[in-house]
Amino acid sequence: MARKSEYTERIDIIIGERIHELRISMGLSRQQLANKIDVTHQQLQKYEKGTNRISAGRLAAIAKALKKPVAFFFDSIEEEQEELPSQHQRMCIEVSRNFLRIKNPMHQNAINLLVRTLADN
Repeated sequence: MARKSEYTERIDIIIGERIHELRISMGLSRQQLANKIDVTHQQLQKYEKGTNRISAGRLAAIAKALKKPVAFFFDSIEEEQEELPSQHQRMCIEVSRNFLRIKNPMHQNAINLLVRTLADN
């Protein structure tokens, strides 16, 4: 097996992060996406973390499941190698997605007030 270079490791991580963020923004669980691309949720987790490299065929399946062209995962990859999304940024995306799922306006207001209160402290 070929060794990973620092350059290819960074690309694997960036592509994995894009898969993770897109999956979360679409409201898919890891298991749901794993089922769509015929892998285990553990394998998908390794792809998302950049631990395992994704084959071209598997990336094509992921792109199809996430309704994006394969090129989406490589767009502006050179610029992104400088700064990967932080855990904080990923959490903000997830919080936003979950907030939008709350249908009761009173509950939305309560959450908003709670966040504002915590931010002021």
